[in-house]
Amino acid sequence: MPTDGRNKLPCSIVIRAFNEERHLERLLQAIQTQTVSGAEIILVDSGSTDRTLEIAARYPVQIVHIQPEEFTFGRSLNIGIQSTNADLVVIASAHVYP
Repeated sequence: MPTDGRNKLPCSIVIRAFNEERHLERLLQAIQTQTVSGAEIILVDSGSTDRTLEIAARYPVQIVHIQPEEFTFGRSLNIGIQSTNADLVVIASAHVYP
């Protein structure tokens, strides 16, 4: 087994977000109720100006910031995945619910 910290987490969840205060809390609450516990949650925020970051701060979430002008769907996912510590990565937008 690798010694770089990978495989110790069941999975990493990478969430793209921009001004998602309407949906983010519901998603994060749902993640907390899943049968797989201990998942790493990484929120890639591209300059939210609403309460998105305030809501994320109430949960065990690592926030990665990117500039709005640097946003593309692919780039935000690549940046989020580079921040993960698990071999299995789940990708989500902030407005989806498990």
